[in-house]
Amino acid sequence: MPIAKPGRVLLHRIPLKFVRDKVAGGGRKPVDLSIPLVPFIDFLIVLVVFLLMSFAASGELVAQKPSITMPDASNTSELEIAPIIAIDNRVVTLDGSRVADSNTLLQSAQVDRIEPLIQNLETLKRNWSILHPAKEFPGAVILQADEAIDYRIIKKVMFSSAQAGYTNVNFAVNKVGE
Repeated sequence: MPIAKPGRVLLHRIPLKFVRDKVAGGGRKPVDLSIPLVPFIDFLIVLVVFLLMSFAASGELVAQKPSITMPDASNTSELEIAPIIAIDNRVVTLDGSRVADSNTLLQSAQVDRIEPLIQNLETLKRNWSILHPAKEFPGAVILQADEAIDYRIIKKVMFSSAQAGYTNVNFAVNKVGE
């Protein structure tokens, strides 16, 4: 008996034509399926509108820490992207990394330099000048301070920021009114 090429054998001997067509591959879907365009376009429009509504042009630059209660203000302006110095009753942070303790800063009545803050700000300034060689350095920093923080801590932070070349200090506040 000669060796034959194996093929589809299952259900081939059934005399019903529709079964034979299905088994033989006659019931395949056509290759050129058409995509219903109207539901597809509706989906894309809904997606674009959702994305436009969820991403505002001004955006939220400052995420308020739970330990900080920012003061309210009615005369405000939009913040620009800048390093964020957050001050609460325990710690002073620059972009989320700790640079000083609030209690340690309160112990001295003199306006002292906060060396870790100055070093980190100078590093950010050098990075900015490398990334933007043709532009003048704006020297902006955002100060996010709790309402109950002693002014001496804020004064030391502002002095240290000025020593590092950040003379434009913006306070993050909660906008009240219009």
